[in-house]
Amino acid sequence: MNTATIYARISSDLKDKIIALAKSSGKQQGETLTALLNQGLLYEESQRELKETQGKLTEVQESARTLGTELERVKADLAMARREIDVAERAKGHLQRILNTEVGRCVFPDCGAPVNLYGFVYQQCPCGHSRRIELHDEYKKAPGVGDVIVTGLAIFGGVALAAELLGDKRTEGTS
Repeated sequence: MNTATIYARISSDLKDKIIALAKSSGKQQGETLTALLNQGLLYEESQRELKETQGKLTEVQESARTLGTELERVKADLAMARREIDVAERAKGHLQRILNTEVGRCVFPDCGAPVNLYGFVYQQCPCGHSRRIELHDEYKKAPGVGDVIVTGLAIFGGVALAAELLGDKRTEGTS
């Protein structure tokens, strides 16, 4: 290691402190003074690095706040989407109950399968027999009752669907 000599005037108090420190550590005065100067230079470098690190920390914290805000927005969007899916599932359930309403039976010999509204609309029983459906007594009291059933249940289904999509829970349990 290369060395050089520096001459500097220092206060007597500072010199006394350096001498006391050298004696207590068992080192020469020059060696102690060199160690103190190195520590001072390291302190300055450490302060600069600390400021740089604090700047980076501030950037990371701001980024984390921005991401946190974005995460909350995405969570809110997800909650809204889940509610919309739930509404659509309930509306689908209403329509399925309406379409599964039994309105008659197949009169094909040895069949007698129950026919729901869906089958009635297509004039076919679950076994594939076409145009062999007899409505239950409560549905055949007036002429054109088949059209009335289809129209009425379709309107009810539309109302139930609209109410569900608009958030009206009074239709729940209705079939």
